[in-house]
Amino acid sequence: MIWEKCFLQNKTRQEKDALGNITGGTWQTVCETVCRHTPWTDEQISLEGRNVTKNEQSYLIPIPYRIFPDCTHAVIGGIRQKIKNKTDLTPRYTQMQVEVYKE
Repeated sequence: MIWEKCFLQNKTRQEKDALGNITGGTWQTVCETVCRHTPWTDEQISLEGRNVTKNEQSYLIPIPYRIFPDCTHAVIGGIRQKIKNKTDLTPRYTQMQVEVYKE
């Protein structure tokens, strides 16, 4: 099992511009932990569709769901990724689905 460093983050100090759009801010690390990539199952691929599984990744975090910090992004392998969904895998883990932007 290969565990990677993971930084769970939120953007703070954001302000509204003249048009009312939220801009600026700084990234704040809420929690530093580890995560493990979990591959998609055949059932998930058939339910979700290939395009979703191509653009999204799933990771396992060793933090119980009930104490998982409030965060919007995860930095894994130096790449900031948006957290799309969290799944309760009680008692030991939380699975998070992140949107991946591959170049």
